[in-house]
Amino acid sequence: MATANLHLIDQALSPEQHRHLYELASKLYSDAHPRNDRALLQEAAYLARQANSARPDYIPGINLLCRIELRRSRLHQARQWVTQGLAVKPDSVSLLYSAGHVELTAGDLDAAEQYFEQAAKISRSATKAAHYLAHVKLLKGEYVAAFQQFRELARTGHPSRTLRSQLFDAAAHIVADFYAEEMEQDLLRFLDFNDVDYSQLRPLATSLLRHKLKLSEAGCPLALDNIANDPLLLRCLECFYFTDPVFERLFVTLRQTLLFSSSRSLAIAEPMLPLVSALAHQCWLNEGVSYISDSEEQLLQQLDQLSQRMLASDALEGPDLYPVLILQWMYRPASQCQHFATLQQRQLQHWPHWLQQHWQQQVEEPLQLTRIAAQLPSIGMLSDRTTAAVKAQYDQHPYPRWRDIGYNQPSHYWSALEATFPSQLAGLNQRPGPIQALVAGCGTGRHAIRLAHYFYQMQVTALDISHSALAYAKRQAEHYGERHIDFVQGDLLAVERLGQQFDLIECSGVLHHMQQPEMGLKALAQQLRPNGFIKVALYSRTARRAVTQLRQHLAEQRPQNNQDIRLVREALLQQAIEGDWHSLIQSPDFYSLSACRDLLFHTQELVFDLSQLLQLAEQTQLEWVGLIPPPSAESLAQRHFGCHAHQLTLSQWQQLEQQQPQLFAGMYQFYLHKPAQPTLAGM
Repeated sequence: MATANLHLIDQALSPEQHRHLYELASKLYSDAHPRNDRALLQEAAYLARQANSARPDYIPGINLLCRIELRRSRLHQARQWVTQGLAVKPDSVSLLYSAGHVELTAGDLDAAEQYFEQAAKISRSATKAAHYLAHVKLLKGEYVAAFQQFRELARTGHPSRTLRSQLFDAAAHIVADFYAEEMEQDLLRFLDFNDVDYSQLRPLATSLLRHKLKLSEAGCPLALDNIANDPLLLRCLECFYFTDPVFERLFVTLRQTLLFSSSRSLAIAEPMLPLVSALAHQCWLNEGVSYISDSEEQLLQQLDQLSQRMLASDALEGPDLYPVLILQWMYRPASQCQHFATLQQRQLQHWPHWLQQHWQQQVEEPLQLTRIAAQLPSIGMLSDRTTAAVKAQYDQHPYPRWRDIGYNQPSHYWSALEATFPSQLAGLNQRPGPIQALVAGCGTGRHAIRLAHYFYQMQVTALDISHSALAYAKRQAEHYGERHIDFVQGDLLAVERLGQQFDLIECSGVLHHMQQPEMGLKALAQQLRPNGFIKVALYSRTARRAVTQLRQHLAEQRPQNNQDIRLVREALLQQAIEGDWHSLIQSPDFYSLSACRDLLFHTQELVFDLSQLLQLAEQTQLEWVGLIPPPSAESLAQRHFGCHAHQLTLSQWQQLEQQQPQLFAGMYQFYLHKPAQPTLAGM
């Protein structure tokens, strides 16, 4: 690490001395940036100012001062430096690019867009201005324009992880108005990208397929042979689960036709093999969520029994067995079939190459997760029936079964938190060094892994009651190279058994599944260091009104097993349950078995009003910081109250939620702070 103890130099600097000061300041800035080391940033600024005093018109030096002040969250000073530099050289690409970042940080998206546009016009290769121009479009909600720009950038060379992620972010908000072969070819290319969330392409890809297949509520006019060989349909079936009732009906019809036509001879016609395989992938992704008729169920049970007898014969190998297995896997994953235990004991030879991924997903992965679950450290469980029931649910249906962590620009957590609440946390000064973070109720681990992956100096402990969910999380963490997250099984109410205090605790979507959420929050608060922060996410009563109505309607008949979930889903799709359930059927979670159970049929669920959030804080002697604004909140705040969303009071949030009932469909997400000194109420 570079360090310096220099004093102001009165005499004129030689070019070599100026260069030395500039390079040393640049080195200090580079060292300080990933750790957000304020002392190093201050020293870098000091040296950069000395260099600037010797050469006030040196553009790289002015740009460095701008970037340093921007990193120090001193927007006014950063803007002054970039303005001074542009007065010297108005067409400086680096300064225009930095000016764009200053305005982007300040939240002035229009000004940022203008600067990035100017920089990109001068040179599209000198900086990432073209990329950030598309990024600003994305932030402004101009999704079509953002997608087109990211799409064009993705065509040139190998797209970066950031570009791929933002391209997919934009695609998640757009649909196709007509079929275009060029778009299909682009989507097929995008579906071959690695480390991306394919489900973000779902709206665009499914709308394009609707037009291509001429699909409607009345059905699909195309012949089975045409559908069976459609490359985009097959690839989409393998990459994400569909969330459209029209497509679900199509797939139910296709698999029924294939099941009845193939089961007679236990042979699958070769032209149909890609479609059968793709439908089995789709079933693995959605965990067999679709309705199974009585006649299909009867035939599937017969095939399951036959499978067990065939697997017991050493004389039969992969080519003999795969037809009877893959036909069943179109309906339910192997782990839900009776032949699963026998299948795990077989070492099949000559399994067809095109089915290798099925073998890995259906057989090897469950075995691996079982081994991981058996090795997890535990702090134990407390005797609570509610917690035991919740654990049983998530052990059976780990949720969510995510595939990619998405992309975030790496940053420092405290800087990001200060940027989220600039009014409330201006000048936030946390202790230096690694951040000890606890993710309480980490589930399948996506958020814990994102914390460790994208925030500097983050040491994460991930706690959950479900062995199955934690096994999934730990395997995914190893995939992303995050081997130092401590995954621990145990009851949140026993969190003190960890024997550790934390600077930060995140508890998202957990407390509302407890019998007494305030006791859970109190247990977490006791493990929070003074001056620490806790992030909580809870269900909104308003946003979940339809869910609550359905739960009340079903009462004690809420489904608790896979078949009952399928039956109730089908009743909702067929409008056989009185009520307006359109919003539920529109939810992507409706189309996955574990997600549907979590969405509609959870064994324990409480909902909250905004006023109750403050009560929770008061009960645990924690200070209210604020709500994290949902994506649409900024424009609503400006339109209704003439202020930024982070400046809204709870009363103003309540008014907005009354006007926009789904504003907090993604839960109330808010921060609380533990005072450095105990409050009078807590003494």
